[in-house]
Amino acid sequence: MFWVEGPQPLTAHLIFRVGVRDETFMTTGLTHLVEHLAMSSIPDLRQSHNAGVGLTFTSFTASGKAESVGSFLSAACSALTAPDLGRLDVEKKVLTAEGSGTVPPASAEHLRHRFGLSSLGLADVSPPALESLESAEVLQHMRSHFTSGNAALALNGAPPRGLRLELPAGPARRPVTAEPLRIPLPMWFEHSGPRLGLSFEVPADTEARREAARTLSRIACRRALRILRQEHGWIYDIDCLHFFEDDRRGVLCFESDPTMQHAEDVRLGLLEILRDLRLNGPTAEELSTEAAEVQEYLEDPMSAIEVAVAAAESQLLGRAAVAPGDKLALAEGVTPAACQAALQRLEETVIFGMPEGTRPGDASIKSDTDRAVDWLGGKEFRRGVRGTFAGVPGGSKLFVGEKGVTLATDYTASITWDDLVGVSVGRDGLVILIGRDSQQIHVRETWFSNGRQAIDIILDKAGGGRRFTPETP
Repeated sequence: MFWVEGPQPLTAHLIFRVGVRDETFMTTGLTHLVEHLAMSSIPDLRQSHNAGVGLTFTSFTASGKAESVGSFLSAACSALTAPDLGRLDVEKKVLTAEGSGTVPPASAEHLRHRFGLSSLGLADVSPPALESLESAEVLQHMRSHFTSGNAALALNGAPPRGLRLELPAGPARRPVTAEPLRIPLPMWFEHSGPRLGLSFEVPADTEARREAARTLSRIACRRALRILRQEHGWIYDIDCLHFFEDDRRGVLCFESDPTMQHAEDVRLGLLEILRDLRLNGPTAEELSTEAAEVQEYLEDPMSAIEVAVAAAESQLLGRAAVAPGDKLALAEGVTPAACQAALQRLEETVIFGMPEGTRPGDASIKSDTDRAVDWLGGKEFRRGVRGTFAGVPGGSKLFVGEKGVTLATDYTASITWDDLVGVSVGRDGLVILIGRDSQQIHVRETWFSNGRQAIDIILDKAGGGRRFTPETP
């Protein structure tokens, strides 16, 4: 339990170390479904209460009189211990209607391109098989992650008198590791929207290095606003999200909003700002400004609950909680050299996300479509007569073997069985194989001679756990 004295009313965050990253491609939405089931079971307690699911944590939050906050927390624990599974189908529909994401879409796309369709990369996935999630999976997820050993409580005041949080026993759960894809970097991809993004790796094995990365990102954003907005008028705003994976590696994701005609100007301008910071470091005045802002934030009584939440989350990740005084000391201790060190892997790990309809001016940067393809071999299926009338290019072949599937058409794509995360089986006969790296292979049995045999082998290899039928729009 973590509490810091702050302005009332009492606010409490019951935090569990579980989020979207702890799911699989096929079970995406499971944690959110658990949260919905729990909240739907809690009666109106006449105080502000809410819940939310992020990449790494799930929180139940209440604010109000101490007695009401305590009642909400107790009710949440009861609902998580004995959920009303009769509402499962209804809450699936509610979750589908909500359609919310855990991080902004542009940053989510960066995480998917960097880590694939697992762990942090699941931020960019809409639940493909929500309707297929059964009561047994929901209960197993609850019993594994919504336990006393995997929870922490943060408050901005003394805990309510007599507070008891009865949860099933269970150990702390480490986050599912985000393993980077083996892709050639630097790389660019086309966003599915108007945002421009830039991400790269930073060292994050100590709190001091994480603080240096945060400071660097804020200084870069300030420079970008001054240069790209005030001087040139190319953007309106810019932001940066931090993802500090385990205790070794972190990722900074910058995203901005240029007009299409200035997308390349903004990409180059932001890259130049980061390169200058890597070469020369920030000025003493910039570092002083950032430290002063941290001090002002910590002196604001409203920050008390956020400080407590940060401490609780650190404990759940197995890290030492950072007290307010230590947080200020870390901010004041950031040096130009520390910021320069945070940028040492900029060039070798950078990924550019270009606004839809644009591309970088530098042709040497590889696209996400420029990927090496392994020829997996196997039984050969050639284009059939009906495939000709369906527009399948001449010479197209499908290979299904012990290692996986290769499609050779006007392009070549391969997905190994180990990297297969899902198979969409449409009611119209379209079968889509989805790989961990987001690569897809589209197949219809009518496109190839003996195509039914190829589909049967694919579905058998995928097994029931990786097959789903997409919902019709």
